[in-house]
Amino acid sequence: MSKVATKNHDLKEKLVSSFLAFENTVDIDSPVHDIRIEAIKAFENKGFPTKRQEAWKYTSLNSILKHDYSVFPKEENALEYHKVKQYFVHDIDSYKIVFVDGKYSSHLSETTHDGIDVCLMSAALTKPKYQLVIQKYFNKAAEKDGLSSLNTAFSNEGAYIHIPRNKVVAKPIQIIHFTTGSEAALML
Repeated sequence: MSKVATKNHDLKEKLVSSFLAFENTVDIDSPVHDIRIEAIKAFENKGFPTKRQEAWKYTSLNSILKHDYSVFPKEENALEYHKVKQYFVHDIDSYKIVFVDGKYSSHLSETTHDGIDVCLMSAALTKPKYQLVIQKYFNKAAEKDGLSSLNTAFSNEGAYIHIPRNKVVAKPIQIIHFTTGSEAALML
């Protein structure tokens, strides 16, 4: 087995075993718990995509898979508005969902439930009015490949945007992810 294949296998095993620790941090009574379990099983079976798969024939993941990633951040980092404002769409009032090292930043975000829903996935998962939408759309990407399955398995937070039919959104929506670089190889 080549060094790349060994690292690929090691990372895959690390992620599958880390899922058990991840489950201890999330609500197992959540409507998506069974979906997460099926997704980690799919990742375990599919693994990382390779160039042998049609959709990945021009994309090699070897340079990405050679790192020893931390699966869980060691500390929670915060950023101040003055340090990140240059990355927002300037001079335009907008809804913002901001994540710092994978964690939601409420003081940098602006969400709404006024006629449309621009909020956190965790909020949508706990409210019965969103259950039909979650059941219909959550996990559809996981059916495609191992990376999508991995993403679904470890889904804990994200953006939830629902705009009813024939509704016009008054201002743009920005979803922004910042990484602080405080850890060498953090998987988000």
